[in-house]
Amino acid sequence: MGKKDRIAVIGKNGKGKTTLLNLLANELSPTSGEVKLHPNVKLAYFGQTNINRLNPAKTALEEIMAAHPEHNHGMARSICGVMMFEGDNALKKVSVLSGGEKSRVLLGKLLVSPANLLLLDEPTNHLDMESIDSLVEAIEVFDGAVVIVTHSEMILNAVATKLIVYDNETVSVFDGTYQEFLERVGWNDEGGVRVKKTKKQDVDKSMSGKDRKQARREKALERAMA
Repeated sequence: MGKKDRIAVIGKNGKGKTTLLNLLANELSPTSGEVKLHPNVKLAYFGQTNINRLNPAKTALEEIMAAHPEHNHGMARSICGVMMFEGDNALKKVSVLSGGEKSRVLLGKLLVSPANLLLLDEPTNHLDMESIDSLVEAIEVFDGAVVIVTHSEMILNAVATKLIVYDNETVSVFDGTYQEFLERVGWNDEGGVRVKKTKKQDVDKSMSGKDRKQARREKALERAMA
């Protein structure tokens, strides 16, 4: 795995995608063999139930700042902006936040933590389109590798550079984008990805991958400086 790899784990539900991330995150122990990580790897894991680990008495800003190794207020504020907690919204208590807002707080915590590998399990659950845009922007500027389980074609097209594919009873690695996978290989067992077309996606398709990435970087930086 390279430093800036963006690896998407795709396939139908119940195939073992979440189990793979739980094994990598040491949330589960393998029934045989072992999981070996490089000694320099620093993991941060977004699991589907991890939002329950947030402290309801803390504010969004406090939760994000606590995850920063130097408790840097300015950095935490910037990440709050990227995660759509601008201004006084960053001072909301976790106890009053919606499920989607809690997910954004948890994602913000991961992004300021001293991690060089993010494991993201269906991070778009409970997120609206604007929040998903923020997540894509945050992944783009993250200075490390990302492994993400997702059914979202939008996320796949936006960030994935390599795939782990659960198809029928096999697991394979595809070194390329999701569009390249569809063109060169394709699904044997359809239904691995949920297609959700939006006007924004239609606009994005008219831009090159490089242009889309540059536009997201600029937008992320603008939010961070706001």
